[in-house]
Amino acid sequence: MRYAGSACAGVMLLAAVLAASGTASAQEGRIYVIESTVSSIQAGKEYALTESLTIPAGDSIRAVMPSGKTQTIKGPHSGPLSDLAKGQKLNDRVFAWIKSFLDTGGAQEKTTGAARSAAPPPASPVFSWHAVPISYDGTVCVVKGRTLELVRTSTQGTGRATIVDIEKAAKGDARWESGSKSTPWPSDVAVRPDGTFTLLVPDQPARQVTLSVLEQAPNAEDTLSTLASRGCKHQFDTWMKTQAKGKAS
Repeated sequence: MRYAGSACAGVMLLAAVLAASGTASAQEGRIYVIESTVSSIQAGKEYALTESLTIPAGDSIRAVMPSGKTQTIKGPHSGPLSDLAKGQKLNDRVFAWIKSFLDTGGAQEKTTGAARSAAPPPASPVFSWHAVPISYDGTVCVVKGRTLELVRTSTQGTGRATIVDIEKAAKGDARWESGSKSTPWPSDVAVRPDGTFTLLVPDQPARQVTLSVLEQAPNAEDTLSTLASRGCKHQFDTWMKTQAKGKAS
C-alpha cells in the first residue's frame, strides 16, 4: 500500500509541476508594439499578455503578436492582451531576435581597414528581398526570379568584390562605381537555393553567405516569422529598423 501511496503522491507532484509550467508559459507570452497612435502605449516596447491596454475608438496599434505575425489592432479595445492573442503559441525565435535587436540596435555588419574620418555616414538601411550585403556573414532570403544585387555600406570611391561558389567551382567579379551602393550579382556565378558563397573584398575578412530562395515574397504580416524560420537575421533587423519609414523592395 505504501507503494501505491507513493505513486499517488508522485502523480500529484507531477501534475502540480505541469500546472505551474503551463502557467509560466502563459505568462511568457507577449507582443512587441511597432507603431502606436495611443499616447499610453509606447512603440518599440514589449508588453506581457497579462497586461491590460486601452485603445480608444479611432486609435490603433501595430504589433508583433506572439505567433510572430504582425497585426494592426484598432480601437475600441480595453482589457488584457491575451484577449487579442487568442491562445497563440509564442514564436521563441522571433521574440529572441526582437530582444537581440533591442539590445544591439541591430548592429551586425563590421568593416576593417583604415578609418576615413571625412567619409559621409552610412545611408539609412533599406529592406529588400534581392539585396545581398557584402559585409555580413549568414543567411540572406531572396525571392526567386528577382535580379540580385550586391550592396556595400558606403558609396565613397570605387569598389570591387569576388564571389566564389566553391561547390560549383565558379567565380565572378563585381565592381562599384564611385557614388554607387549596389551592383549586379556576377552572371558567372549561378544563384543556387541554399547555396553558400564566399565573398572576398579587399582589406576585409572573407564572408560566407547562404542564399535562402523563396518562391515568392511572404505577406507583410508573415515577414518576420518567415525571416526567422529561414535564419535571415540581417534582414530581420533591417525590417525592424525600417518598418516605420518605408516598405520592402
